[in-house]
Amino acid sequence: MPDYDFSQPQRQSKVGLILIFATALFHLARNLWVVVIYFLVREVDRQIMLLTILGLFVVLLLTLAYSVLAFLNFKFHIDEKNREFVLRKGVISTDVINIPFKKIQQVNFRRNLLQRLIGVYSVVIETAGSQDKEIEIKALFQEKANELSERLMELKEDEIFGGREDLEAAAEGSSEKATFKKPKWEYHVSLLTLIKLGLSSNYLRGVGLIIAFYFTLRDQFMLDEVFPNEIPGQQEFVEKSSFVFIMGLLLFGMVITVAETVIKYYDLNLKQFHESLQVEMGLRNNTKVNIKSSRVQMLEVSTNPVQKFLDLYTLKISLASSQDDLEKSRIKMPGLSPEVVKQVQKFIFKQESSEKVTILPHKIVLWRKFSRGSIPAVLGLVVGFIFQFPTLLLGGLVSVYLILLSLYNYFYFQRLKLGLDEDILVKTSGLWNRKEQFLEIYRLQAVSVRQPLWYKRRGIVNLTFHSAGGDISFNGVRKKEVTPLVNFLMYRVESIERSWM
Repeated sequence: MPDYDFSQPQRQSKVGLILIFATALFHLARNLWVVVIYFLVREVDRQIMLLTILGLFVVLLLTLAYSVLAFLNFKFHIDEKNREFVLRKGVISTDVINIPFKKIQQVNFRRNLLQRLIGVYSVVIETAGSQDKEIEIKALFQEKANELSERLMELKEDEIFGGREDLEAAAEGSSEKATFKKPKWEYHVSLLTLIKLGLSSNYLRGVGLIIAFYFTLRDQFMLDEVFPNEIPGQQEFVEKSSFVFIMGLLLFGMVITVAETVIKYYDLNLKQFHESLQVEMGLRNNTKVNIKSSRVQMLEVSTNPVQKFLDLYTLKISLASSQDDLEKSRIKMPGLSPEVVKQVQKFIFKQESSEKVTILPHKIVLWRKFSRGSIPAVLGLVVGFIFQFPTLLLGGLVSVYLILLSLYNYFYFQRLKLGLDEDILVKTSGLWNRKEQFLEIYRLQAVSVRQPLWYKRRGIVNLTFHSAGGDISFNGVRKKEVTPLVNFLMYRVESIERSWM
């Protein structure tokens, strides 16, 4: 790999001019679509057409000149003396952005289809505490992008930990560089796995669509007033056509879901290096992220019965971020095997979680869920009596609904629990979409205890565990269990000598 001198002002790769020009043309075309439609729908004489073509040619020349100036004026360098990354850009006015090393959160890579074609990467520098959360250099070749990313993260670590130069730190640094191209393990999610994932992600929603569309179309197309019985075979034809249409619509929805999954997570690849987990995915917008375990605040593992049968799990990693940017700082990795899930957990937590204490919710949680779920049944009974629906049919439908609601809530309640050992807190929840949320105790920032009025007499409270990557809520905890739990958590937070960032 070439040794780049980032202390001197650098430009983007020369092919970046193509990217800048193409982006400017796209914005230009998006703003001139009204003019194009005008010429398509109206007859225009030859002179006006020639003048228009000449005007477009001039606009293209001006756009090209602007793109060249934007490329030449876009420069960046690393100022080690002032401990900051400096970016200078602008055509008409010049903007200078100075980013202190300590404010750099992460350096990621992105690529759209055009960047793939010309072989360049966008280097995205995520920062903390600035108005613009991201600084983007849109056209660097892979070797230079990797070198810049490594250098910035090294300088950031050096700034945070006070420039340690002892032998142990030096050994770790050399080990990191030696293993940059040799991952400890690698996992690739195949196209077939993504198709399975797309087909199994919305199973219940697909069933709901069949039922909803079937009854909707039956009401619209199978009424005797529209198709009288005296037309032989008409009703049978409509029933068959409606069924084919519904199945076709459902199939189309499944294709869209699979296509969306494939485009978003295409070529999902995980690599663990010495101190980072590299995640790359995406077809239309390819993203490459290097995750350090020190930045991971929460981990969520989820699946459903169909995906579990196929050995497919989804990981969601929450990084440290502000409350406004939480969703943006969550990285989702679907289609992983159980072995890979364990490998990622080992990378983040350095140890396996072994629950020593388990807290179960009070039965009032089950009763409240059942009460809220019973509201549609009550409304259905009221509407049925008002419009004089058949009593037997109405009672049967409400009874079936309440039985299914009771079973669902019971098994949901059975899975709901909060477990913890000396280092990790785990919440287990969900019936169909089953998930486990992991939070290392030393990353806790606060614990909120709320007691709604209707819980006061029973001595029950709701808990919320706050971290820089999001919150975990657990409702219906007996108050007598809360005090020792909170005291233990605060003790562990104070006694563990590790930084949460």
